[in-house]
Amino acid sequence: MFYENMPLYLLLIEILKIEYTYIHNVQKEYKYSLGDEVICLTWNIIDLFIEAQTTNANTGEKKKIVTTIAQKLECLKLRIRFLTELKQLSLHQTTHINELVVGIGKMIGSWQKNV
Repeated sequence: MFYENMPLYLLLIEILKIEYTYIHNVQKEYKYSLGDEVICLTWNIIDLFIEAQTTNANTGEKKKIVTTIAQKLECLKLRIRFLTELKQLSLHQTTHINELVVGIGKMIGSWQKNV
């Protein structure tokens, strides 16, 4: 059951590793607020992903969880953009993260249609 969405899980883990690397170089005033929030949001998305994978699809609860994941991903996009506008992430770093986020968004959108 867990393995049916393994590519999504692997992308989430990949973006988390990248965030830890990039946030490490953020200025102190943003690292422990906005930087931590970005990492916490990603962990929250991973936790919700695992919860959705272990929830029975027939209850309708799974659809709610997947919708919540999509909402959290939008929040993550906003915070990453804000870090870029504050010049805490380079254009290259932002592009790298956004490529992964777009891929994750497509997978979640597909998942929403199939739930």
